Amino acid sequence: MPTICCTIDSSCVVALQHVGLLPQLSMLFSIVLVPKAVRAEISKRKSGKDHLRRIFDEYSFFRRCDKFEKGAIDFLLAERRREGSRDRGEVEAVVQASQEGAMVIIDDHWGRKLAENYALECHGTCWVLERMSELALISPTELREHFLALREIGIRLPWGIVNDLLSKSGGEPLPNASGR
Repeated sequence: MPTICCTIDSSCVVALQHVGLLPQLSMLFSIVLVPKAVRAEISKRKSGKDHLRRIFDEYSFFRRCDKFEKGAIDFLLAERRREGSRDRGEVEAVVQASQEGAMVIIDDHWGRKLAENYALECHGTCWVLERMSELALISPTELREHFLALREIGIRLPWGIVNDLLSKSGGEPLPNASGR
């Protein structure tokens, strides 16, 4: 398999970990880079440090990514802070993907726009689950169960797109899914 590399944001790691699909990322990517700020965001969560340690210990395709152009990150963050937001994980994921020639896996709308500005291939949790379904790594029933589980813990996804995906895969759409 050719080297297919991605950087990943914390919300995507949390979502895929919650539904038990982190190991299956190796079927899509030979290397998954986890930026320093993403690791810091995950570590803030309850038992996050333990989960991160296990991820790096158990899955050799997950790698720490600490090389980045600090000036580019500081510039982008200064602009974002003026808007009242802090998105260091998204910024590092995008900048590092740009430096590594990698794809970006990110759900945040602003982060996706930033990746687009860098002309990067960018996808989110929905795309990852869709690809796993297409590769028969998960069944249509499991696909729906995973989306239900993510909705239960409050993961923000474009639920209208989720329902379109579920219908396309032959599954039943989620009830009361907003089009967000």
